[in-house]
Amino acid sequence: MRRLDYAGLDALQPSFDDALARTPQIDRFCSSVDWVLPAQRAFAPEATPLIAHAPGVGTVALMALQAVGGRVAVPIEASWGLAAPFAGADVAGLVALLDDLWGEAHDLAALFVMGIAQGGPWWDAILRRFGGRYRLGLGPECPRRTASLEGGVDGFLSRRSAKFRASVRRAARKAAAEGFVTTYAPAVADAAALLTRVMAVEGASWKGLAGEGVNAGPARAFYADMLPRLARRGTLRAVLITRDGEDVAFCVGGVMGDTYRGLQVSFDDRFRAWAPGNLAQLAMIEGLCAEGVAAYDLGTDMPYKHRWAEPGLTTVTVSVARR
Repeated sequence: MRRLDYAGLDALQPSFDDALARTPQIDRFCSSVDWVLPAQRAFAPEATPLIAHAPGVGTVALMALQAVGGRVAVPIEASWGLAAPFAGADVAGLVALLDDLWGEAHDLAALFVMGIAQGGPWWDAILRRFGGRYRLGLGPECPRRTASLEGGVDGFLSRRSAKFRASVRRAARKAAAEGFVTTYAPAVADAAALLTRVMAVEGASWKGLAGEGVNAGPARAFYADMLPRLARRGTLRAVLITRDGEDVAFCVGGVMGDTYRGLQVSFDDRFRAWAPGNLAQLAMIEGLCAEGVAAYDLGTDMPYKHRWAEPGLTTVTVSVARR
């Protein structure tokens, strides 16, 4: 077992991402280095790395931080509970590696294993390895929504309601007739310029105007760190909608394997009547289908996403506490 710090995990990225592609039943994008390290820097900068790599087995990536009741170990992204701490196909070997890390961390009151499916291989291995020796607890479910892009745009729309199809087509015709221009960027190179534009739109959105947007504070730092990382790997995707040269709406995200993970969709609230958020999302789907991307992961389930996507991966958190 080789212990790593955050820089060591970053240096391991190519092989780490390869291992994620073989890791069963996890959210691969949100367990990736491009997601977890920006999240740690933005939301948990004081957290201590708790990372181990074993050749032939894989990597366990957690961090230790102060919580109510003492210090605890959590995956490196714990703000949303989307990241799993495992990278590799050897489920039993990685859970044993986690046990070794946990056994050495005598100052930690609890371990929280997030991002695993209840009843799946990680669940079974954790119950076998830790059950009986420790007190186990179960956290709430975290469901995602994922849209299949099989059959291209027509296939996607065929799985939506007739009302939805009519609504988005009507909105697209109206926007085009009134001077809205949509641009799809299949591999964004200038992440800094994109960040400036999307954060300006976010500041003018209802979320930004209410002080709930991602255009300030740790959330902005998260995106400012993550978008350039995705751009360097050629996986950043963006849609921008303009009118008379003014930015109106955007949709941004990243591709991993055959799946696009949506990160943020927003629009200037002055243009709400034209449903520019829907237009940006539909334009993203059109661009992804042209590239041959198989699925659009919309992230954590929310009511509005039901119109766009089918149920996707559902994960839970298992807590492990010393008796």
